[in-house]
Amino acid sequence: MKRVKSFFSMGLTFYMMFFQLAGISKAQSQADSTSQRYKVASQYYLEKGMENKLMMSVNVWGAVEKPGAQYVPDGSDLISVLSAAGGPVAGAKLSQVRLVRNFDGEKFNLVIDVNRCLKKGEMGKVPEIKPGDTVIVPKSRASFGKFITVIYNAAVIASVVKLMTD
Repeated sequence: MKRVKSFFSMGLTFYMMFFQLAGISKAQSQADSTSQRYKVASQYYLEKGMENKLMMSVNVWGAVEKPGAQYVPDGSDLISVLSAAGGPVAGAKLSQVRLVRNFDGEKFNLVIDVNRCLKKGEMGKVPEIKPGDTVIVPKSRASFGKFITVIYNAAVIASVVKLMTD
């Protein structure tokens, strides 16, 4: 089985190298149209220890446990990417998750209501992620938990001041 895996990864490597070299040898007039296709292939990785799954890099910013570049399997959806980033933190606005894409000539900025997708089971509305996508999870400015914490701290300070003045 290990031979098959190593043969597959060597074949895929040679395949990608061949097409990269073929793209270099083409005329400059064709370079603009073909380079876009080859850039797509260069944004995927083979990950050791993951049974040679094809991996891609995605940026996750904002209110998640581990923001930054995440490597996820090809074909992952938005929920999988958020899970790879450790999931949302307290106060994350999952109703306003933004997906910014600039992949293979496709450019857009989309707002997804992840809460609704999860609550209503509308998994068909969860977009598939492409290499280089950026997922931004905003954090709510004020939350009830923060309000309670401020009130609690003020009560503790007031109690200490009252005890010191008596």
